[in-house]
Amino acid sequence: MAWLFLIFSALCDSCYNVFLKRTHSFQDYGNLFFVIVFLSGSVFGFKKGIDGIQLGIAMVVWSGVAITGTILLDIIIYKAKIDFRIAFFMLLCIVSIAGLNYYSGK
Repeated sequence: MAWLFLIFSALCDSCYNVFLKRTHSFQDYGNLFFVIVFLSGSVFGFKKGIDGIQLGIAMVVWSGVAITGTILLDIIIYKAKIDFRIAFFMLLCIVSIAGLNYYSGK
C-alpha cells in the first residue's frame, strides 16, 4: 500500500507542476486552487509512502516518477519536443525505479 501512496504522490507532483506553469500570477485563483490541491496530495501521499518504505528508496522512486510524469505531461499538454536522448534517459529512470522496487523488499 505504501508504494501506491508513493506513486500517487509523484503523480500529484507532476500535476502540481503543470498547474504551476499555467498560473500567470498569484491572482490566478483557479489554477492556484489546483496547485494547492495537488501539492497537498503530494505531501500527504509521500508521508504515507515513507511510513512503509525506506526514505532513500522512496525519495529516488518519487523523484523518478515525478520527473517522468512531468515530462510526459509537458509533451502531451504543451507539445514539448522529445528527442532520443530524453527518451533514453527517461527509460533508464523507469528501469531504475522498477529495479529499486524489486530489490528493496529483499
